[in-house]
Amino acid sequence: MAIDLKDIVQYLNGVLNIDGFKDSAVAMNGLQVENNGVVTKVAVAVDGSESAIKEAIKQKADLLILHHGIFWQTMQPITGIAYRKLKLAMDHNLAIYSAHLPLDQHPKYGNNAILSRLCGLEPTLPSFSYHGNELGCRGVLEISGKELLARLEKATGKPFHAFWNHDPEQSAGDTLICSGGAGDDISAVAALGCKTYVTGEGSHWNIPIAQELGINLLLGGHYETETFGVKSLGKLLQEKFQLPYEFLDLPPYAYSLAQ
Repeated sequence: MAIDLKDIVQYLNGVLNIDGFKDSAVAMNGLQVENNGVVTKVAVAVDGSESAIKEAIKQKADLLILHHGIFWQTMQPITGIAYRKLKLAMDHNLAIYSAHLPLDQHPKYGNNAILSRLCGLEPTLPSFSYHGNELGCRGVLEISGKELLARLEKATGKPFHAFWNHDPEQSAGDTLICSGGAGDDISAVAALGCKTYVTGEGSHWNIPIAQELGINLLLGGHYETETFGVKSLGKLLQEKFQLPYEFLDLPPYAYSLAQ
């Protein structure tokens, strides 16, 4: 099955409301690199690394969908690694599409929405603002903090670091889930009155601040909390256009010689 790239891009832009989201300038949401105009296979990955591009080519994909696109650094000359990644994609007819905040916050296909559903959290309360968007999913959980931790670890397949400032046998209570690197937003989360905050990663100082604010902090890894969205887009395109897709699993340790 061969599908026009422009049809896929138009479809994804509409589903994700790409033009309606304010985001960091380096996110550059939408089509980042085009190909010859035809897609026969899709690859999806979290990060726009050289390794991801190489793996997409190895899987014979002609469209790579990313959460963190290939322009994640500040403006730079097209030299070195920036040149290598663009040349690699162009030489192998690989189109690249990226969706950052639009994918984080999509109510059906987003990282936060999927992780929240897997934990049994129904978002009914307002969250905090980021780049003019309400980010994260917030609601009240009657299950214990310990049970929430178990569900998070089952969903991601990885252990979480839990810093309890309430008895984990008690209900998790007012809980906010925000994937990725949102640890530094803990003060804003506590100001909402949350009892438990789930995110991917943060700085060292988020941990003592959590204690001082009296909020449970559960850290599961930036990558581990953001695989859900790109996987859901791959499945969506498979269902919509009958295109095969591959999830390219490249966690942080994939970038180390010692694995």
